[in-house]
This record gives sequence, C-alpha cells and structure tokens, in this order.
Amino acid sequence: MNTKLYPFLIVMLYVVAGCQKSPKTSDAAALKRLQTLLNQNEYFKLDAEFKIAGDKLADVDRLYFGAYLNNAFNRNDDCIKDVDSLLQLSANLPDTTKAALKRLQDDSYFKTYQYLKAARCDSDILKDYSKALRKDVVDDIKNDLLIRNGLKNIPAQLTVKKTNTTIAWRKDRIGLINIPVTTHAQTVDAIFDTRANISSITQTYAKKLGLHILDVTYNEGSGATGIQFKTGMGIADSLYIGDILVKNAVFQVMPDSILYIAPIKFQLNIIVGFPVIEQLQEVHIFKDGKMTIPLTPVKDDLHNFALNGLDPVIALQSGADTLSFHFDSGAGNSMLYEAYFNKYKQDVLKNGVKKTVGFGGAGGTQKKEVWVLPKFNLGVGGKTVVVDSVSVLTKPISPGEKFYGNIGQDFTSKFSELIYNFKYMYIKGVL
Repeated sequence: MNTKLYPFLIVMLYVVAGCQKSPKTSDAAALKRLQTLLNQNEYFKLDAEFKIAGDKLADVDRLYFGAYLNNAFNRNDDCIKDVDSLLQLSANLPDTTKAALKRLQDDSYFKTYQYLKAARCDSDILKDYSKALRKDVVDDIKNDLLIRNGLKNIPAQLTVKKTNTTIAWRKDRIGLINIPVTTHAQTVDAIFDTRANISSITQTYAKKLGLHILDVTYNEGSGATGIQFKTGMGIADSLYIGDILVKNAVFQVMPDSILYIAPIKFQLNIIVGFPVIEQLQEVHIFKDGKMTIPLTPVKDDLHNFALNGLDPVIALQSGADTLSFHFDSGAGNSMLYEAYFNKYKQDVLKNGVKKTVGFGGAGGTQKKEVWVLPKFNLGVGGKTVVVDSVSVLTKPISPGEKFYGNIGQDFTSKFSELIYNFKYMYIKGVL
C-alpha cells in the first residue's frame, strides 16, 4: 500500500558545453554511460560506474552525479551542498537542468524535515524556470509547494531513542504488518509501510488521537493503482513506538472512505510510513512476531538499498541480472512492472498465465490484465527465495515508470529475520 507524494525525479540531460570552463573536460564515453544510468534511475549501477570513472570526470560533472547519488543513498546534507556548489560553479546550465537540481535539493530538504527551505526551492523553480518545464511537471511542483507551505512553520521531526527497543507486531485480516503506537495515552495498531511516502490517518482517527489539523489540501495518489484523490495534513506532537518518542510526526489526513477497502469491507485507520520508519535508522523484523530497533545502527558491506524521492528501492538478484524494485512492506504481494515485461517478454509469455487481477490501494481498487508467473526467484545478499504467483503488468501504473516491480511481504516473509538499515542503506535477510 502506498500513498505517493513525491513524483519521479525529472532527470534532464546535462550539457557540458553549457557550463563555465572547468579545469578539465570529462571523458565523453564515461559521461554518456553515467547519464544513461541516471536517466534510468539505475542508482546502484550508477554508483559503481561513478567510482570507476574517478578522475575521468571534471569537477562540475563529479558534483552533478554526486548530488544524485548522495540523494539516492540518504546522504541528504551532502546532496544539498553539492547542488549549491554546482549552481555556483555552473551558472550557465540549461534551465531544465537547474530546475531538476533544485527539485533534488527540495527532496533532500524535505527528507531532513526542513520544510521552509524545501518550500523556497519549489518557489524558486516556479519563479525562475517554469517556462522551461512541461505543464505536468509544473503542476507537480505546485502540489509539492502546497505541502511544503503547509508544513513550513512545523518543527522538524525528531526521534528520541534511549535504549534498544523491542515491540510485538501482528498481521491484520488482510495480512499487513501492524505495530502498536501510542499518542495522548491512547494505543492503537498502525500499519507498518515503508512505501507510504507520508504516514496516513483517517479523519476519524486524527480526531480520536488529537492530531493538530493543518489548513492545507493537496492531490495525492496510490502507488498500487494510480488513483488520484484529495487529502489534508495533521501533526502528532508526540508518538511512541515502544519506548521511542517521535516528535512532530506528519500525517496525511484522509476521509475514512479513501482508506476503506470496499470489496472486503475493511477499514484502514493509521499507517506509519517512510519518514517515521527512516528515522528509526535500523529495524529488525522477525518472523515470530517480534520487532527490534537497536539504539545504534550497524554498518555492513552490503549496499543494496536506495531512495527514489521518498520511495525505498531495493536491488535484488533475478536470474543472472540485478534489478531495482520498489520496496513495500505494506504490500501483501509483490508485482512486476511493465519494464520487467518488456525486458523478459519472451520468458513471461512462455511461463506465465494470463489473468485479470484486482489491485487495491488508497482511493479504491482496480482490475488489471496481467501475466502471472507461478514461481519467481529473488535473491538478496547471496540468499535466494522463491515467491509464488507473481503478477506481471503489461502497462505502466504511472508515467515515467522505470523500476522493475514492487516487492512485498510474499518476499519478506520468506526470511526468519529481515533488517532494514537507513543509515548505511542496506536490507539484509536471514533464512
């Protein structure tokens, strides 16, 4: 389940000739490889190629690709500095490139809860570069600005951990992981959803739990269906997950009907999403119903976790290839996107079965024609599991879709323990 806030980054071709003079010129072949990978949101392959390129890159190009990599791997302060340095060094960049870089900086400000600075980035783009952008891009930026302006006077979210924390989780009637959260002396179950770009709550529960409702309305969409709807915002001044205190947690406040799954008569009430989960830094989910959050995150050589805006992305082995997928702990089942169908069409048509399948998300449900693969092998950190009955979409959910699918609990449940680390950016499974 996903409520998509931040659209895919609009990556524009960087024109070296348009920049001010640099001490040297980048190797053309290396530059082309890097730009191609960036355009495809292939962050893991881009990172590897960037390290290989080394001194083949001019300073401005190193800053440019470094900014995107720092953003993708959750090094947001470095991304913000890179963009500032690049815009100062290269005043003659095309307006489309400047706008893309300012959007990147906006994303890093937002992910570090600097809402006023994020709002200024969006305002600058609309004031200085809107004529160079497509209408749909301008509309997305205006929508983002509504959110940032709504939050600009809200203090930054702060998470206080004093010790290692252990809590129990359970699955609800539709198989989603629920954890207990407490605010204003009331404890309720909340869905644990890495791909919910902002935590979400129904109007009924927002009132029940005493959230401070903001005067803002904006457009939102479901990642599973692409359905668009209107939503508001509210703030939980204090939210406890076990002994962990989260201050100033932002929630989307939705009409109850948006989070009601009519075909199965099931009401979702509260979803803890990415901004809260990320600030926990490291989470261990055990198959036996235990979740632990260590005081200090552990470093690991595994490097398979990235962020596309606020969407978590995981690199998994699939056959002889390594592919990038959305990572969605709030989805019961994995699905493969059009990009996978196009790349492996022959295998899908040979081994799959054509069916019409229903998909649900915030805002409603949809039926889609898919090919269902009876078995699908996926590997993480050298450990391979088999996922049953995976749907392959033949059409995109949203424009500009570049990843190969969405990985849900039918994959994660294969492990006795799964570790999410947002500080050192890895996901590790224990069988």
